[in-house]
Amino acid sequence: MPVLSDTMTAAFMTAPGAPLRLADAPVPRPGVGELLVRIEVCGLCHTDLHYWKGDYPLPRALPVVLGHEGIGRVVAVGTGVTRIEPGARVGIGFVYGTCGHCRERMSGHETHCGEVTSTGVHVNGCFAEYAVLREDWATAIPEELDAAAAAPLLCAGVAAYSAVRKAKLEPGELVAVFGAGGLGSYAIQLAKLSGARVAAVDVSAEKLAHARKLGADYGISALGDPGAEIQALGGADACFNFAPVASSWRQVLAAARARARIVLVSLPTDPLTFEASEVIEAGLRITGSADGTRLELRRIMDLARAGKIESIVETVPFADIDTAFARLANGAVQGRLVIDMR
Repeated sequence: MPVLSDTMTAAFMTAPGAPLRLADAPVPRPGVGELLVRIEVCGLCHTDLHYWKGDYPLPRALPVVLGHEGIGRVVAVGTGVTRIEPGARVGIGFVYGTCGHCRERMSGHETHCGEVTSTGVHVNGCFAEYAVLREDWATAIPEELDAAAAAPLLCAGVAAYSAVRKAKLEPGELVAVFGAGGLGSYAIQLAKLSGARVAAVDVSAEKLAHARKLGADYGISALGDPGAEIQALGGADACFNFAPVASSWRQVLAAARARARIVLVSLPTDPLTFEASEVIEAGLRITGSADGTRLELRRIMDLARAGKIESIVETVPFADIDTAFARLANGAVQGRLVIDMR
């Protein structure tokens, strides 16, 4: 293993909602089957925000390093690594590893493994100068892709891609995308690639305007009666909920036509409620979708390399990571924030 620094700078979460603490920490060393990556950039995800706010308990003691949309260069490899060499450009996504043998893993639904572990949750993440990942879960990042534009694809992009795949869209169908932020922006583009018509729904006029630029056929304010407006267009054949608030759930149900497919991706902290008859009588199909598989990660990167997917990003210096968290918490972000570690 090449000579490495003994210490690095990392952003530690020390308490829910507390400012992240930039401090020196030992550079991790790759274990069996692991890669050590010098992080260039890391996207800031709503999942990071949920853990930072304390919405969901972390499975290990604080302090921890969050972040799971990291891109960088491999600088060292552990024993047992056979395919990836130092110098390779790789991405680190949300999944750190799975059991490798369950039914979900063997049937192409690996992110639903009951023993899945996550970067920034079960192991320290990418808001640091160095991070480790398993070789089997490394995503090759094409050299021609800008690091900041590619980073959100590792979670937001692939989550939207996987959700759109689950809806099995057909050309000409009407798709309602609730939440036109980072994930919604990807879903709009992916739905248009399938030939669907897209209605974007959001509280922000600015986000709706940008959704139209990305190809949305309709921009509908969530502050009005989006369900009625979408029903006036014929009703949505498929609905995607990327809005992290429980209030959007009633709007989704109101917008769906009979036998619509509803895909839930966002994680509102309040419960979602419905009458059984609302689902049964309309024949609705409701699917949860979390993250994406390794194959889906490769495909979303290929779409980006081909210029078919645009990332709306804003880079923030590592020293300003607390400001980035605050802005995301306040909803003051157009697309995705990316922390520049360089």
